[in-house]
Amino acid sequence: MLSRVMMRGSRLIFSRRGITTLLLCGMVSSVAFGQGRAPDTFVAIPPQEMSRYHIDFARNFFSSAEAEKADRAKLYETLKELENLKGKVAGSPDNLQRALQLDDKVLVQFNRHYRYLFLRSAVNTSDETSYAESSALDAEVSTRTAFLRQELMQIDDPTLTAFVARKPQLKEYLSAIAAVRRYHSYTLSLKEEELLSTTAPNNDWQYDLYNKLRARTQPITLPGGSDQKALEEAVKQGYAGLAAQRDLYAFTLMRLASSRTRLAQLHHFADAASEVYFNSYWTKAQVDDLVEEIARKADLYKRYQRIRADYIKKITGYKEVNLWDMSVRPPGLQRPRYTIDQASQIIREALAPLGADYGRELAALLDPANGRMDIVPGERRKRGGFSEGFIGTDSVFYSAGFAGSYNDVRVLAHESTHAVHRQLMNRSHVLPVYAAGPHYLFEAFAIFSEFLLQDYLYRHETDPTFKQFYLEQFLEGKGTAIFYVAPEVAVEHAVYDGVKHGTIKGADDLDALTKRIYSRYSIWPLKHDELKAQWMDTSLMFEDPFYDINYIYGALLALKFYELYTRDQAHFVPRYIELMRNGFDAPPEALLKRFLDIDLHDPRLVSNALSVVEDKVTLLEKNYQK
Repeated sequence: MLSRVMMRGSRLIFSRRGITTLLLCGMVSSVAFGQGRAPDTFVAIPPQEMSRYHIDFARNFFSSAEAEKADRAKLYETLKELENLKGKVAGSPDNLQRALQLDDKVLVQFNRHYRYLFLRSAVNTSDETSYAESSALDAEVSTRTAFLRQELMQIDDPTLTAFVARKPQLKEYLSAIAAVRRYHSYTLSLKEEELLSTTAPNNDWQYDLYNKLRARTQPITLPGGSDQKALEEAVKQGYAGLAAQRDLYAFTLMRLASSRTRLAQLHHFADAASEVYFNSYWTKAQVDDLVEEIARKADLYKRYQRIRADYIKKITGYKEVNLWDMSVRPPGLQRPRYTIDQASQIIREALAPLGADYGRELAALLDPANGRMDIVPGERRKRGGFSEGFIGTDSVFYSAGFAGSYNDVRVLAHESTHAVHRQLMNRSHVLPVYAAGPHYLFEAFAIFSEFLLQDYLYRHETDPTFKQFYLEQFLEGKGTAIFYVAPEVAVEHAVYDGVKHGTIKGADDLDALTKRIYSRYSIWPLKHDELKAQWMDTSLMFEDPFYDINYIYGALLALKFYELYTRDQAHFVPRYIELMRNGFDAPPEALLKRFLDIDLHDPRLVSNALSVVEDKVTLLEKNYQK
């Protein structure tokens, strides 16, 4: 397939931040200072409504597992038609067009099956058969379609020009062909590519082992009240749980780095990071430069952390404030909680400025009558939250369980944006080959929605204490994401480089480089030695290597979107929605320039984004002084 669905990154899974990052950015459930834990009668999803908040597989995918297996015959029929053109794709313009159209058809059919299987394993993690079949199907389809990329690379410019002259309909595929031809220097022979594709289902063991290790570690549960000792013990127990398996975590990560590096080198990339970043039109040097620039500007984040710590000291009277104290909230402030109906209404209203078409797709997703959300907590459910969908299949939303916290609402706003984005492309009849693109653009759209949610709640809140809480959420969430994600990227690069050169030999080396790198970005690592364990708690490093950079670029662009939106909403919104509708028929920098006049390589991109953050930090400081 020209637009191959990668096993994990393409699903736009919301990053399941670990305990350390949640503490660093203040996203652990808050504790009201001076308050005990009262009997809890809150219900996020009424029991009589729970049956409506599960994915209706029959309506949106297949009526049963047997029906899905039977329907695969259609996919295999299309694959066979495509394979009949093997060795003939460049023979005529008719053959070329037919091959590209069949590839699009394969993409649509494959994604329907793949996402069904993955969702079945997500709602029931004991369904290992569905998970294994999704991996096997991905590998099989990739193997059987690998020849198409090879043959497209063999078409020279004069031949392609002649084909388009004789068959003008081929123009709509020129960008897709150009995207494939970028990989000419990094593509092996057809036999070698097919062989590597067949090994894909066996390359996931590191993440599977990581999940098993995490399952042995009890999540942090902060006690009620403001007992510093109890808070400290709860956090330290979490780190102790990680430390008990540190040698196995180190073994897993080092083996992952070694295998990914070798696979990248087989494709003639210098390293694993360069291979991944090439997909998004970056180089590793560009990413390193960006992360270094963020480190040099991290004083803003440290200033924010000190402002927060000073405020906690003021409202508690603590002599010293530690990382675990950052969850304490002002007297009288209970954590805001929302029923699913309230959350849906808030999200619809917060994103209403994006227009009627966006609102219509959002309402359809959130309406339980359509069976497109699976959010009821339960056993054996995949962690985190994500959306699934593709051209020809309505997008759905999954989370491990909606419990009514602010973070649950934020995740729903974030992931619903991915779903609506796909729906807008669907309604605009975007070619399947253009339905997937650089993940940071998807993330930029979703993070911008988070900003609109926080902005809406802040503006519509009348209670000063809660108003302050929503301002904090802008900063504790994605507003400062570049600062708490950048060290994750820097650590990941250092791990792969260290394993490659033999300087990383075990858990002690991983602890040391983690503490050294994180200290550049935050005030806490030098104070709390436990934070050297953050490498074990960065799940994306094990699940989807080098994905984290998408949150940095995504946050930078989202802050730029927010700045343009607040400056001239009427001018920005229609162009923004057209960008979402358009799909990815050009490189990302061209799309951003065409629709929003944003220069992705503007040296002021970081400083301009941070000016938005600085304004929010200053506003929060003034609130605290009151």
